[in-house]
Amino acid sequence: MSWVEELASLVTIERSATVRELHSRDVSGHAGVWPDAVALPENAQQVANVLAWANQRHIPVTPWGAGTSVEGNPIPIRQGISLSLERMNRIKEISLPDRLAVVEAGTKYRTLNQQLARSGWQFAVEIGGDATLGGMIANNAAGPKAVKYGSTRAHILGLEVALTDGRLLRTGGRSAKQSCGYNLTQLFAGSEGTLGVITEAIVRLTAEPAVREVVLARFGSVREALGCVAAMRGLDAGAIEFLDHAYMGFLGEIAADTLFCEFHTAGHGAVAETICRAGGAVSVERAGAELWAARLRAYTASQEANPGARLLTTDTAVPVGAFAEMVAFLQSELAGRRLTGYLLGHAGDGNLHVILPWRSAEEWEAVAAFQRAAVQKSLELGGTASGEHGVGLGKRQFLEAEHGAEAVGVMRGIKALFDPRGILNPGKVLPEGGGPGGSEE
Repeated sequence: MSWVEELASLVTIERSATVRELHSRDVSGHAGVWPDAVALPENAQQVANVLAWANQRHIPVTPWGAGTSVEGNPIPIRQGISLSLERMNRIKEISLPDRLAVVEAGTKYRTLNQQLARSGWQFAVEIGGDATLGGMIANNAAGPKAVKYGSTRAHILGLEVALTDGRLLRTGGRSAKQSCGYNLTQLFAGSEGTLGVITEAIVRLTAEPAVREVVLARFGSVREALGCVAAMRGLDAGAIEFLDHAYMGFLGEIAADTLFCEFHTAGHGAVAETICRAGGAVSVERAGAELWAARLRAYTASQEANPGARLLTTDTAVPVGAFAEMVAFLQSELAGRRLTGYLLGHAGDGNLHVILPWRSAEEWEAVAAFQRAAVQKSLELGGTASGEHGVGLGKRQFLEAEHGAEAVGVMRGIKALFDPRGILNPGKVLPEGGGPGGSEE
């Protein structure tokens, strides 16, 4: 009996070309790798059973949420098993008195918010892709409204995690305040499925804002646009987004450097309008849901504007005081390297993205060199290689430069403790070589 046939005795699997191809890549430009089989567990115990079985046989297991990540995070580069949580999508409990929901890892965040509609409560993290909550936790996703609400890790009270030895570990709890023992919940948040597989989460609910005032301000220069951001950070901002003229142009909007902001206190929109007009805005108007939808479709829209191309998306984040310097650097690099790139960022918290289309090996070398330069500049400014997309395949090479060899060594020790045989999402997060998760196990 082959190992795939053995696996089929533990859990439902799919081996068709269509399903394996679907689970071979995320939306990034990283090359896809077909898994040998796609496992479709329906409960946490099945996940734990698969991990224990795979661990005994040294078979790689790569967790899969919805495939919306952009750093190759769920690509099964060692083949083996793609462990899809898509059937584990139940919302087990919504407790408004406790301000929490208990969800399985395959639950999509938009589905949860649809269930919460008209309740006055929300899961506050909003991102572009229709992602699962397990995937958002594993990548510590953030999005445009992180300036007010923070990243996903700020909204997690507790987790259930399947470990490679078959145990189901529970971390955290239901209380809003927790200060007892090591914070294992936060250890798994952002670990990208390299330490364990998240099967269930207790997520914090946040009151929906009673007011949403959206302001769209167009400027004749980046300098003028970003000059208004500091003053607006003192307002009750739900989002402060910067969109460069190239990005606005291919959206079909007026090609101008633009601030797109949302405020949650009555009158703060009017204050922001005054700030922008005084700062040199060419036009200021109130906007609505349709432009938010366009903003959240940044990656998809970039792909539609460049048919046949693959995309690389940078994800640097710098201290907010260095945001304007980072924007100037990125635009100078784009011009100097003669690259097409669409720049957009969360100006409220210093996170910047450049979406770069490429079609050939030569173009790939150019955009990869741009990314290296962007990360180096971000680190020089006290920032990070990845503000919200995670490490995946694309950012491993920068981990030691950002954290130092000693810290990376500690990370390797943690990986070895939880996954001594290196079966969990191998080749992700940690740099090449050096033990579990590197290039050689």
